[in-house]
Amino acid sequence: MPMVAYFEELSPAVNRRRTTRRALHLGAKAGDNAEAVTIHDLSLTGALIETSVPMLVGSTFEVDLPNSGPTEANVVWNSGEYYGCQFALPISPATLSAALLQAEVPATGAPSDPFSELRELNSEVERLAWKMDTALRRLSRK
Repeated sequence: MPMVAYFEELSPAVNRRRTTRRALHLGAKAGDNAEAVTIHDLSLTGALIETSVPMLVGSTFEVDLPNSGPTEANVVWNSGEYYGCQFALPISPATLSAALLQAEVPATGAPSDPFSELRELNSEVERLAWKMDTALRRLSRK
């Protein structure tokens, strides 16, 4: 389920770098110079985001996550306004859960369908179970 976030420009003096950097904050409370971002997928190793802010593959930005603070992320691919981002180091499951709980879900105008949510959760559980089975099979061969 998509989440609302925003990019904030960090001045070079704040982080002692020569170039301007961005920080991605969860939630919709944005300042005057903030740019809207939709997080379509957030995982332990990265995120899929949508934004009109142009970024090059290899660009680095910080993601402000609950429980862990600023976490460095790199753009690894893009397609139009969609960007695949990888965290420099994986985040903890607790941080992921806290981020998902803290994030504001964009308003769609219609109440969410609990059956759709259950179907989405079920497919996610099946995907994770398949990944776990695959990893266990690889471990048992060693």
